[in-house]
Amino acid sequence: MVFSLIMPPPQKGYKVINHRDVQYRWIMQNRRGINELVIVANAPVNGQVLNVELPRIVSYDMVTEAIDYANANGWKPNEEAPVLRCKWLRKGFELVV
Repeated sequence: MVFSLIMPPPQKGYKVINHRDVQYRWIMQNRRGINELVIVANAPVNGQVLNVELPRIVSYDMVTEAIDYANANGWKPNEEAPVLRCKWLRKGFELVV
């Protein structure tokens, strides 16, 4: 018999933010010398993950700006889908294809 368990993403190290009446969890990671911001909606299990590549100097406002940008560009944090990736450029965010 094969059992499939649906598990929520790990919560250790994640910070919680309420933005526009929705609760998200986010964590900043440094992978391969690149700052990555990972954001997930707090309630759903297996919702679409937002992965944002950020510059070396990061402000807290970039978290909310990334959420707004992703929501305006097709991020569905309550549905299962491949990771949505975007990148911070000097003028703002841009989707990574």
